[in-house]
Amino acid sequence: MPTPANDSQFTWYLVGAGAWFLAFGIQMVMFSYLVTTVLQGSEMGIAVAQASLTIVSMALLLFGGTLADRADARQVLILCQIAALVPATALAAIIWFDALIYEWLIVYGLAMGAITAFTTPAREALMGDVIGDDRTRIQRTVTTTIGVTFLLQMVGMLSARFAADVGPAPIILVQTVAQFVGLYAAYRLSPSTRHSDHGQESGGSAIAHIRDGLREVASSPTLLPINTLALAIGVLFMGAFMVVLPLILRAEFGASVQQISTLQASFWGGTIISSTAISRVGNIVNRGRLIVGAISTGILVLTAMSIQGPLIVLYALVFVWGCGAGVMMSMSRTTVQEYAPPAHRARVLSIFQLGFTGGMSIGSLLTGLYATALGPRMATLVPAGIMAVVLLYLVTQTKLWSITALKHEPPAA
Repeated sequence: MPTPANDSQFTWYLVGAGAWFLAFGIQMVMFSYLVTTVLQGSEMGIAVAQASLTIVSMALLLFGGTLADRADARQVLILCQIAALVPATALAAIIWFDALIYEWLIVYGLAMGAITAFTTPAREALMGDVIGDDRTRIQRTVTTTIGVTFLLQMVGMLSARFAADVGPAPIILVQTVAQFVGLYAAYRLSPSTRHSDHGQESGGSAIAHIRDGLREVASSPTLLPINTLALAIGVLFMGAFMVVLPLILRAEFGASVQQISTLQASFWGGTIISSTAISRVGNIVNRGRLIVGAISTGILVLTAMSIQGPLIVLYALVFVWGCGAGVMMSMSRTTVQEYAPPAHRARVLSIFQLGFTGGMSIGSLLTGLYATALGPRMATLVPAGIMAVVLLYLVTQTKLWSITALKHEPPAA
């Protein structure tokens, strides 16, 4: 955990991150439910709607990382939390007055994607500020954060189940309340001085700073394979998760809000269990091997999903997939936090996050195409097969398998 001097700051950081993920959990279930079940969107309609949540984020995320490096990341986070109140409140009002149409969901997705592009790098950069000078405890801090935030995300997903009883609008208003909590928590954090402490230059264009971050990643034998894998996960795994799973639910089981909520909670419940287990192990040295094992688990799960079975089996497979995802997220985020230079941390982390979010946009659209051609079940074999090829290449041609923890000097007494 962080040093005692930073305990209070870490608590407020966790409260803010947890509130954001609680709202995100509600959004994941409600958005999927609204486009899949309420509006009865087509395969491509669902794919485009899901892509709207990340396509603007893909375009702006690197600029968000640059801004978080060049300015007070806390102030950026506060402004983002204020902005996030608007789309959720507007969507709740639209649903309340029975005016929901497909186009309003797209507008909501684009707006939240733009806000997230600046929120995520600012929050990731602030994690490093909260940790302070003791860089030996990054893994514990990252895994604790993942466990807490994903737990609250799952709470948000499960709370969305009540939409069938009270209607979607009140549930989305809970999302707004969570954003208010996140805003207050961001206000309680100390201003970030990392950009000035490390002599962060104020001159130069944003494009130049983004280019510096890309060079940082491309020149690192550790950061490059992890970022490449993040992109592959976004395109192949997240595309399948966002599009194929709701289609399977609708085609075979009806896709009620309870089913969508349980499916999402199964995945993120797995991530909580695995990330919590990792946090109790202590500092893991051979991280590359765990990452390879986690991705291999996802490949096997997607392959098994191509076989039709009962709903409980689908839930179980998604849970196992989530366990692997928790290992991947814990190990990869910890490694990026360790290896990213402090002055460039936000932009390097934004490149890492871009792989997931940008890849998700591309993956959602591509998944819509091959799910239409093959059907939901057989469509799972496409990302499974391509990911197997990508993983084999990274294991044989890069140092992915041999990635280890960065050796730190013990903190000064």
